Amino acid sequence: MKGIFRKMLLLSGCCIFCMITFSCEHRLLEDPLNIRYLRIYLDEDIKNVTCGFYNENYDRPVYSRPRAMRVVLADPNTGYVVAQRYIQEQGSDEHGYYIHGHMNVAPGEYNMIVYSYGTAYTKIKDDNDYYAMMAYTGVESEYYHQYMPSMSQALEGEQIRQQPDHLFHQVIEGITVGNSTTVDTLRYADGSYFRAHSMVKSYYIQLKVKGIEWATSAISVLNGMAGSSLLHKHNGLVETDETNVLFSLKLADRRRNADDGSSSAVLYTTFHTFGKLPDHQNMLAVSFEFMKRDGTSQVEEIDITDMFATPMVRDNQWILIEQELELHPPMDGSSGGMTPGVDDWDDIESGIIL
Repeated sequence: MKGIFRKMLLLSGCCIFCMITFSCEHRLLEDPLNIRYLRIYLDEDIKNVTCGFYNENYDRPVYSRPRAMRVVLADPNTGYVVAQRYIQEQGSDEHGYYIHGHMNVAPGEYNMIVYSYGTAYTKIKDDNDYYAMMAYTGVESEYYHQYMPSMSQALEGEQIRQQPDHLFHQVIEGITVGNSTTVDTLRYADGSYFRAHSMVKSYYIQLKVKGIEWATSAISVLNGMAGSSLLHKHNGLVETDETNVLFSLKLADRRRNADDGSSSAVLYTTFHTFGKLPDHQNMLAVSFEFMKRDGTSQVEEIDITDMFATPMVRDNQWILIEQELELHPPMDGSSGGMTPGVDDWDDIESGIIL
């Protein structure tokens, strides 16, 4: 009996020793010596959103400052995410607004991705695979097809994707995390803090329309744009994912033509996209579907492919279409001229389109 009892004690001791050893092996990432501090500044100079407006008197796009970021560290060889953290403490100094926090990271060599978290339309998939992690948007609501019969027919079943929110993002490859007896700070190789930039571009677009008194709203679809982007690249446009971007146009300057009494106006808006697909067979044509007073529509197409190579669009992201489109009077003989309803364009647009 005594021999059996000794064996049981010995076996119990071995089990306890194994449990302690096993536990210690899995608590390495929680070791206080592995705590790292991160600070990510946001580059909030976004053209046509927070700066670089074509006309300061026109409506600006709504911009919501991110309040949280996801930090991901991955094995460079496999791409498998080995550590992650959501940080949400905010601060600002002479270098700008930043989000900061702490995370546990064992010593080693990693690839890192940081991106803003909590956007309404921009989604992330494959978020545990460094090389497959992708930002994309969902399909636009079928609601718009009810007001775009001619446009929907022209698209021949092609999907319209939602415009992406501005997603702040940065990728750092080959980051080395060493041993430290204090709370270490993860930085760039030159010692500076990380800085994230939006991976979404905002383009301002405007055109001139004659006979605007015949229209109650205007919707546009732009094709040849990227529908998604890989996060492990600074410019990770997925060239096989071509999409259409939908946006409504706002009414701006309006004047009466002295020659025939008709009205001309400037229509404009700012739209957001992951970018124009490079070296891709695409016709960047904008289709303007003007919903006229008699319930009919008039579709106009303008090929703006070459405009993306001009300094105006490349440097400022302004698409200024000089060609004036002309709307024809309704076929049912509705009264024309400067009718009272024309002055209510904004009310009609906000109720139906937005």
